[in-house]
Amino acid sequence: MFKLLRPRFAPALTPIILLLVSTGSIGFALYAQHVQKLLPCILCLYQRTPFYSVAGLSVLALLLIRFPAAVRAIVYLCAVVFAVGTGIAIYHVGVQELWWQGPAMCGGVQSGAGSLAELKAQLLAQPIIRCDKIDWKLFGITMPTVNVFFSAALTVFCLIAPSRWIKKQA
Repeated sequence: MFKLLRPRFAPALTPIILLLVSTGSIGFALYAQHVQKLLPCILCLYQRTPFYSVAGLSVLALLLIRFPAAVRAIVYLCAVVFAVGTGIAIYHVGVQELWWQGPAMCGGVQSGAGSLAELKAQLLAQPIIRCDKIDWKLFGITMPTVNVFFSAALTVFCLIAPSRWIKKQA
C-alpha cells in the first residue's frame, strides 16, 4: 500500500517524522518536569534546544514541500542540529559521571537582585539543580545517556532519509 502513496507523500514523510519525534521528545521532557517533578538542570534545558529547533525546521520543510532541494537541505541541517544535541548530551553524561566538571551555571542561580535581601530571598526560593546529580534511571541508564543514543540515531536518520524519500531535483 505504501508504494501507492509513495509518490505523493514521500517527500513530506521525513519532515513529518522529524516533527512528531521532536514534539514528542519535548512533550516527554515537559511531562517529566511538570508531572513527575523532575526539575531540569541547565544542561537538561540545553539538550531540549535541538528538538525545538528541529520542530521549527520540520514545519519550514513542510511549508516548502514543493521544493525538494530545499527540503533536502533542511533535513541535512536537522542532522547537524541533532549532532550538536548529541555533543551536548555526551557532555552532560561526562558531568554526571564526574569525568569532567560542568559549567559554572550548574547549580548556580542567575540573579538580577538589587540588594542583599532580594538575593537572599531568591536563593531561598529557588531549588538548586546540580548537573552531576542523577534524578532518574531506567535499568541504570540516565536521561542524558538515552539522549546520546537517541540524538545520534536521529542524526543518522537525517543523513540517510533525503536519499531515500526526497527526490533529487534535476
